[in-house]
Formats: sequence, structure tokens, C-alpha cells
Amino acid sequence: MQALAQGWLILVLADPATRHAVFSHGGDAAAAVQTHASVAAEHTANLYSGLVSFAGGVPILLLTLFAGVIVDRVNKRKLLIGTQTVAMVVALANGLLIRMRLITIWELLALALILGISMAADMPSRQSFVPELVPKEDVPSAVALNSSMFNSARALGPAISGFLLVRHVSLSDCFFLNSASYLAVLASLLMMRGVGLGDPVHQPPSEFKVLDNIRAGFHYVRHDHTALNVMVLVGTFGMFGFSFNVLIPPFVKYTLLPHALEAYQIKAFGLLETIRGIGALTGAISVAVFATAGKQKLQLIIGSLLATVVLVIFALARSMTVAYITMAVVSCGFVLCFATCNTLMQMTVPENLRGRVMAIYTLMFIGTSPIGSLMAGGLAARIGAPRTILFFAIVSLAAALFACFRPGGIHTLKSFESHDTMVEKQGPLAEGEPDAPLIGGG
Repeated sequence: MQALAQGWLILVLADPATRHAVFSHGGDAAAAVQTHASVAAEHTANLYSGLVSFAGGVPILLLTLFAGVIVDRVNKRKLLIGTQTVAMVVALANGLLIRMRLITIWELLALALILGISMAADMPSRQSFVPELVPKEDVPSAVALNSSMFNSARALGPAISGFLLVRHVSLSDCFFLNSASYLAVLASLLMMRGVGLGDPVHQPPSEFKVLDNIRAGFHYVRHDHTALNVMVLVGTFGMFGFSFNVLIPPFVKYTLLPHALEAYQIKAFGLLETIRGIGALTGAISVAVFATAGKQKLQLIIGSLLATVVLVIFALARSMTVAYITMAVVSCGFVLCFATCNTLMQMTVPENLRGRVMAIYTLMFIGTSPIGSLMAGGLAARIGAPRTILFFAIVSLAAALFACFRPGGIHTLKSFESHDTMVEKQGPLAEGEPDAPLIGGG
């Protein structure tokens, strides 16, 4: 809900006439029906979209590796309680600033930065916490279930948000509802019980050397074929494949529906985001149903190529019908790809390295997005959102072909086995050991 509301809030802040109309009606986004889109407002909206995404993502880019070291040293459950509390306060602050008509692009950027700092620790914590909640043989299903829950929310949230906004509910209320939802998250974390749940794997205090710990994570990724191929794929998709998301609000408003009323544009945007969530949920369910080692390589190849090829078609769309259909397929393909990548990493990474390796995964997946978002916003301000999305789609397709079919690429990976299974066969893998055996298809 907040994602849709924030996307539309950026459009409101980019156009002085729209901003006046919306805030004179108490933050009612659908009230700006008398304003007319301008080229200057479109350029500003594209730029603002990139900047806000950059502000939220740059802390992940800069801090995630250090956060991964911390995740391996502290109780993950307690750390998640702290990061989720920060996210709740940020959502509340956004809502209050909108309600008091004090919100500008600068406050939005500052709050996005604070949230990004919290997420730099939150993401690797959550990624590495999932395997501690279930038996190891259930990790693929647990990852798929987690993805299904996330994407169910992505399907329902924008639909509810769009429904409320076109019925003249304030933008601030979407932020307030999101803030309140964190109470359920915090309650769930507080109710979790278990001996040592979330505690770090014991390591001597003398080993706590930040740079050495980070280096050990990179050493593992560099020498493990599965991890290396996954990082190449998620890194390129994080920078280019996902960066088009920041341009969807201006793409809908100025390209697909340039002459429609504001209320209809919001409704179409909400429906597009809902369809995106349904497509993502379909991909997540597919991973859960077919979560077997023999099919993971095929899922990676199909998901990455399906998402990038259809993203090219989405960029060329000039009707909402085509946009709806292609967005569902693109979203399904990306989730099929990323959920499989996540499962592979969770299954093959040694427990004592999991926080650091998942921090690298988060860096490649999310940390690269602020660079892509900044490029997307700046480029779209010059050549427009459609051409920018098309360019990013072509780059993503080329990267998918390279990662899948290059010598030593994804198509060459052998069967995937958990780290524990490999340890039983080969003996323990030492941290930073130069001749350590390769895991997962090495």
C-alpha cells in the first residue's frame, strides 16, 4: 500500500499545480482532476522517482556487507525487532508529514534514507533467519512460502491502496495503515520461542575482524560455481531488470493514460501493481510446487529469459491491456528466477558464512538498484520513460543470455546439494581455505 501511495506522492510533489490541488483537499490524490500534465512535470517526476529510490537503496549498497558480519554475530530475531520498529516509525512519520502538509521531496528523501539504513541490516537478517525456523529438508518450501506471503501482500496491497485513493481517502492514511501493520510483524517476532533461536554460530571473539570476515564471504562466492552464477544474475537484474519499477507511475500517467482523469490513472496504476503481485505470486507458487533439485536449473533459465523478453514487449506497450498482460508475465518470471536463486543460496551456503554470503546476495540484488534507479530517473528525464525501460530491458536480456549460456554458466551447473550433505561427503569447509571444495555444481 505504501509503495503505491509513495509512487503517486512523488508525481504529486513533482507538479506544483497537482500538489496544490491534492493538499488543498487534505491529501486526496484523486482531487487533482482539473490539472493538466506538462512536459516539465513529467521530467521532474522521472527524476524524483529515481532520486527517492536511490536514497532508499544507497545505504544497502554501502552498508550491507558490514551488516552481514554483524548478522553472523548477534541474535537475528532481536535485530529484526529493531529494524522493523524503525520501518514502522518511518511510515508513521511520512503519514504525519503528509497530514500536516509539510512533506516535500527533501523530507521524502531523508525518510527513504533512514529506511534504507534499517533495511541494510534487515534483509540479510531475514534471509539467514528462515533456515533456522524449519528443518533443512524443508528450506526450499520455506523460502517459497515466504515468497508467497510477500507476493500475496503485493497482490492485495496495491489493490486496496488504489481502491482507497480513488474513493478520496488521503495519501497519508496509506502510510498510517502500513505503520500499524508492523505491530503484527513485531508481535510475531516476539512470540517466537526456541532455545538459541536466532543466536549466532559460536565463533571466538578474536575472529571478529570485519574486513577478514567480509573477505571470507567473497572468497566463498568467488570459488563456488553456484554462488558465483547466482550473483552475476541477481546483480545485473538488480541494476537493470528491476530499476524500471521506479518509472512505472510516470509511464502510466504520461504514456499509457496521458489524457485520462487523475482518478482513473490511479485506479489503473493500482490495478497494474495488483496484477504484478498476482504474477509474482504465481511464480512463487510454481517454485513451491516444483521445489526439487533437478528442476532448479531449468527454473532459473526459464524465469530469467521469460522476464527479460516480455519486459521488452512491456516497454513498447501503449495500452493498459498490453501493459497488464506483460506485467503479469514479467513479474512471474522474475520471481521464478529470484526465488530459485534464494533457495539455492540458502541450501548451499555454510551456516557459519550464511549471514555474510546473504549480505553479498542482498548487495547484488538490492544494493545495485539505487545505481540503476538513479540512471533510470536521469535517463528518463532526457529521453522519456518508455525508451529508458526498453534500454534497461535489452541490457537485462543480454545479461540473462550471458549468465545462462556462457561457458561455466547456469546451464552447466550439476545437481544441487545442501552444504550439510557435501560436508558429510567431503569434510568441513574451512573459512577462507584456498583449496576448499566447490559446493553446488563445482
